[in-house]
Amino acid sequence: MTAVENDGTSPFGGGILSRPDGATIAYHALDGKKPGIVFLHGYHSDMTGGKALALETLCRDQGRAFLRFDYFGHGRSSGDVRHGTVGRWAADAVAVLDQLTEGPQVLVGSSLGGWIALLTALERPHRMAGLVGIAAAPDFTEDLMWQDFSFEQRRELMERGEISLPNCYDPGQPWRVHRVLIEDGRNHLLLRDSINLGCPVRLIHGQQDADVPWRTALQIADCLASDDVEVVLVKDGDHRLSRDQDIGRMTRVVSSLLDVAGEIPG
Repeated sequence: MTAVENDGTSPFGGGILSRPDGATIAYHALDGKKPGIVFLHGYHSDMTGGKALALETLCRDQGRAFLRFDYFGHGRSSGDVRHGTVGRWAADAVAVLDQLTEGPQVLVGSSLGGWIALLTALERPHRMAGLVGIAAAPDFTEDLMWQDFSFEQRRELMERGEISLPNCYDPGQPWRVHRVLIEDGRNHLLLRDSINLGCPVRLIHGQQDADVPWRTALQIADCLASDDVEVVLVKDGDHRLSRDQDIGRMTRVVSSLLDVAGEIPG
């Protein structure tokens, strides 16, 4: 069984969600009106970033439910990120949605979080009031890692089980990528077929993104079954989209989507 407990560190409902294998997921939550918002952060990031906190402020001001959490191996959650997989992170996100939220939700996913948000929405389509992707990166393990690896990198990954990649945010701390991340990612690829979601979707992507090509947003839009899909391209925006103007744009897009979704009492 899983367990939920408050860790006493946050006036806004900080706590720990225990998973069946003994892992723990750290989260912060607000109670409030629906639809609520769930934020899903990026790879090697956590729930304390500027986008997550800006959305928490928006929800607190509106009296709206909100949840942010750290994936396995990230932030204050347990585990080693090197042993994390897309499948594990998606399963944990579904557990968070099921056990820590009620009613319709808007998922807001950044980079890897955009992939996890899509996978979570596909598992719980009846709970989806909408989805927002910020530099969303579905299939990145295959299309942006494996396909870009040299022959030598692929051989090292297969023989040794891991390789080191440069960390553009902290050159002194290279990322260690395990073979299981690549192999598991192939079980969750989305851009090879239709994405059977009917909820409203908004995709924001910077055209100066050096990590995830902006055309990925157009691929996602093309694959989605929903007719209510809008793509916002930011000509001078990078992958992080964390400048003040980027944060402001994100909150406007989310607020507009909430207007479309409508308010649910309770």
